[in-house]
Amino acid sequence: MLIHQPVLADGGGGGSSDAIKCNSGWVWDKKQRKCVRQSSENVEDGDLLDSAIAFANGGRYDDAISALHLIGDTSDPEVWNYLGFATRKSGDLKGGLAYYRKALEVDPDYTLARAYMGEAFLTAGDRPAAVAQLREIERRDGRQGRAYTYLASALENQRQY
Repeated sequence: MLIHQPVLADGGGGGSSDAIKCNSGWVWDKKQRKCVRQSSENVEDGDLLDSAIAFANGGRYDDAISALHLIGDTSDPEVWNYLGFATRKSGDLKGGLAYYRKALEVDPDYTLARAYMGEAFLTAGDRPAAVAQLREIERRDGRQGRAYTYLASALENQRQY
């Protein structure tokens, strides 16, 4: 299983800042400390995930998706969560929701996937489904976590418009 801190893809951390310097089709290799061609044979899963998160944070969604699809160990819900995020931000809301559901199949307590799923529901105009995810986050993690704060803020911001 990959070990990573859950991060918010809206710039809330995570991913290697060096990865964003890599051209399309390349990822950051921490051991070599340089960009290398993106392939599952020459790059560790952790480096692929870190690069994908950096790409997603930088708005390079297609690059994030490409890197995520090369990861061999899909037991980490963060892989599915970032596939959901990048897919949704690329314009495929339905596909993004499917990936969030997969992240929650892997780990129902992975509240960041619930926060992003809630945001996707807001985008789709389904506020009750977003509120249901917020309540589920609260039930599993309380109100103090980043996932709760993120989705609660998105719900509040939508109400203002």
